[in-house]
Amino acid sequence: MSFALTIPAGTLYFDNSRTNYSTVRFVYGSETPAVSYVVTMTQDSNKWKVEIPQTVENMYRFTFVGGALDEGTYEQKFSDFKEYISKTLNMNRTATSEVQMNAGDIFVPESGDNWAQGSWMSLSAWEASQSTVEPSASISGTLPVVYINTTNNTAITSKETYITGSLYIDPLTTGYPALGTEAAPVTGQFKGRGNYTWKDFDKKPYKIKFDAKQSVLGMPKNKHWCLLAHADDDMGFLRNMTGFLLSEQLGMKWTPRFVPVELVLNGQYWGLYFLTEHVRIADNRVKITEQEDYATDSVTGGWLVEIDNYQENGNIVFDEPNGERVMITSKEPELLSAQQRNYIETQLNTLNNAIYGSSATQLWNMLDIDEAAKFYLIQEIMEDCESYHGSCFLYKDRDRNGLKAKWFFGPVWDFGNAYIRHQDTWIYDNPIFSQHWVGQLAQWPEFNKKVREYWYIFYHNYRSTTRSAIGEFAAKITQAAKNDAERWRGTSHYCDNSNMTKRQSEFLNRFNWRVNWLYSRWGVGIEPTEESVELVPTNNMPTRKVLRNGQLLIEYEGKTYNILGQSVQ
Repeated sequence: MSFALTIPAGTLYFDNSRTNYSTVRFVYGSETPAVSYVVTMTQDSNKWKVEIPQTVENMYRFTFVGGALDEGTYEQKFSDFKEYISKTLNMNRTATSEVQMNAGDIFVPESGDNWAQGSWMSLSAWEASQSTVEPSASISGTLPVVYINTTNNTAITSKETYITGSLYIDPLTTGYPALGTEAAPVTGQFKGRGNYTWKDFDKKPYKIKFDAKQSVLGMPKNKHWCLLAHADDDMGFLRNMTGFLLSEQLGMKWTPRFVPVELVLNGQYWGLYFLTEHVRIADNRVKITEQEDYATDSVTGGWLVEIDNYQENGNIVFDEPNGERVMITSKEPELLSAQQRNYIETQLNTLNNAIYGSSATQLWNMLDIDEAAKFYLIQEIMEDCESYHGSCFLYKDRDRNGLKAKWFFGPVWDFGNAYIRHQDTWIYDNPIFSQHWVGQLAQWPEFNKKVREYWYIFYHNYRSTTRSAIGEFAAKITQAAKNDAERWRGTSHYCDNSNMTKRQSEFLNRFNWRVNWLYSRWGVGIEPTEESVELVPTNNMPTRKVLRNGQLLIEYEGKTYNILGQSVQ
């Protein structure tokens, strides 16, 4: 049996400030073969370190031990050896973990408790969290400012465990509504979020959970919000903004709203962030029936799931007929009863078979063709080579009155890998990452016709307005992007977006190239009838979108407007 954990060659560090071990050992091992390794760490100022001489692959887990455990190789399974450390030797240690590390990272326990959880972070980010010196960069004054103060100024170092604190938002002169004040902030909890962006970047994304529902910067009330860092976006923070805009334009049933802000965390300027609605089931988000964890009846919905790129305990795992392994995480409900797991495994395997099957009736009775077509078109315009690999959501409502509810693709979420290939090909052709299902969906004639109908709507109504919106957004965040670049210059995986004119030009060149390539394949598309496409209101106004002679119009309070806001008869 092999495992995924790799112990990299190089220096690893341990933050002993909470655990206060008198001496520290780094212990790692595998199950098959039965072997565990103990290496001694040495104190280096306010941290401990160890040199790993060569990379060790296929390990199971690791832990840090507070005790003079003899260094060497032990012919014991790691699972048995860690019990020996705790129960026979009575030594304190951190909780075992399989989270991958990089050379130069430091492990930071969340508390001084025995079996304390913890997480890896880059040494530079850890050193910055220890510093009381203000960074040289400061707020630009052009965007709302989010002030977060954690209890006792505790650093946010975990994705699993919330820490308490408070938040307030000063809109400055932006026109957005304030939230709380410095004297009377709003209470809540904070933790890390993300996978690659959490682990590999010093500028990290965060999850916010308010103690009570809040309307934030004009967005509808909810407890759950995200502060997205987009630290990996080297194209002027324009990838997600554009993907979300396309989702709104094409009428996806729900698109997460967001507002660019600047963050001050525990008194330090933290840079440009994007305060965004968290993807979850709610009346003003994914509007389906909420299903309780561990439910044993009425398990047909609602379901919110994610095609994931990280295998974790509890994943629903199956293979496509082409041999690709699919891993799906249930987001809501999160903890599954036997009845729920049986239902969702059966559903997803049935959907998998229908996509690769021969019955159009079976497939489109199970999967909503309109949302599938819109979602796919957005990914092609954005040339997102990871769109069906991770952060790809689907949802399903509860069956009612003998009618089985369909599955829907959406909402859109992560465009971090948009335009990185820059190739004249479909997103499912020779992909960098596994692109589950989409290549097979593209073989269905009904699907292709629907995609070209939505392409017609985009091409005739949104090409120019999308370019204009990109320019307006770039101008809005220009000064904050400069300050953000100054704040994070020289740190891990730093992206320099200080020259937004250059970044906007680079991004628009990619956007225009992609639109032109799709035009070379689809032409202007297929003109739809109003009955053949599904158009829903945008997030921002109670409108109804309609088609008239192929032109997209907006009905609002008894009047009709084109997409530029001009009244039409």
